[in-house]
Amino acid sequence: MTNDTSGDVRLSGISKAYGSFTAVHPLDLTVPQGSFFALLGASGCGKTTTLRMIAGLEEPSAGTVFLGDQEVTRLPPYKRPVNTVFQSYALFPHLDIFENVAFGLRRRGIKSVKKQVEEMLDLVQLGEQARKKPHQLSGGQQQRVAVARALINHPKVLLLDEPLGALDLKLRRQMQLELKRIQTEVGITFVHVTHDQEEAMTMADTVAVMNAGRVEQLGSPADLYENPRTTFVANFLGTSNLIEADVDSRSGDEIVLKAGGGKLVLPEARCSAPTTTGGKVLVGVRPEKISLTHAHDAGEIPAGRNRITGKIADSRFIGVSTQYVVDSPVCPDFEVYAQNIDRDTRLVPGADVVLHWNPAHTFGLDATQSLLAGTVGSVGIEEEAAV
Repeated sequence: MTNDTSGDVRLSGISKAYGSFTAVHPLDLTVPQGSFFALLGASGCGKTTTLRMIAGLEEPSAGTVFLGDQEVTRLPPYKRPVNTVFQSYALFPHLDIFENVAFGLRRRGIKSVKKQVEEMLDLVQLGEQARKKPHQLSGGQQQRVAVARALINHPKVLLLDEPLGALDLKLRRQMQLELKRIQTEVGITFVHVTHDQEEAMTMADTVAVMNAGRVEQLGSPADLYENPRTTFVANFLGTSNLIEADVDSRSGDEIVLKAGGGKLVLPEARCSAPTTTGGKVLVGVRPEKISLTHAHDAGEIPAGRNRITGKIADSRFIGVSTQYVVDSPVCPDFEVYAQNIDRDTRLVPGADVVLHWNPAHTFGLDATQSLLAGTVGSVGIEEEAAV
């Protein structure tokens, strides 16, 4: 990533209200030049509205939009150095692929387009499809044409609004890698809106997780996953087991907690909550970080690991792993993902087990938050007001 800010996006105090409804609360956001940046969140969270304000398709209620050093807040879309790729492709059905990609150049009065169009079609690996019509291509190929048509105008920023939403799962995963390759090759800033957590984490250098018109947390995919700062981020990005615990004492750089009659250890550096003795903390751990041992073998568990007891309520074999749901005194639906390497045939529903993990894999959150924030049932499903 470069320190040059000529191609970045900077939003300063930007907000959008529709009457009494605030779609985007005032936010400050900087997208580094040359990065692949994702705005991630459920429908209605404000991500598309934010993108449309960058594009000039929505006028902010307050705040400013900068593209590099240029303030563009009041500029119409066609005067901004950006191009947008939508989920719907919006290709011209009567034009072949070559002419679809050449359209922007021809409209600007550029006569000699052959070399530029051919280079762009090669970039998206569609050189041999140049004379086909859009309906003769697959969905993924049509989306690549839409990307080529946008990139040929050499925008400072390419905006992508749920570009892979209409594709089936296998093609979507293929296109995620394809878009990342294209972005790396052309080196321009991509700002990508998606509700798909895997998509954001696969493609983006930086992800802004949005919720109810605000950015909940900003960071690299790995940082957001390993160090969520709110229950919304912990639940929305993957799955988290959250345990209500009481702060018992301190031991060096670690906090000792009481939960369900037992004790758990939490590194202080991984806790974003107040840790006053006697206060409450939400202890989090990801399902894949946990080991599952049959109660008869509990004596073999190494010392120093966090551990809780429980009974297997359900298990699902999904190929690479088995997903267990464990009923425990500290959490009624504790999830554990165990790789299918050496499967213990005793680990079946009804079996008594010990769940244990490295304390370093534990994170701590403010206990005043909802345990269910960011889970499927709690995430709003209303459509965004700007769509």
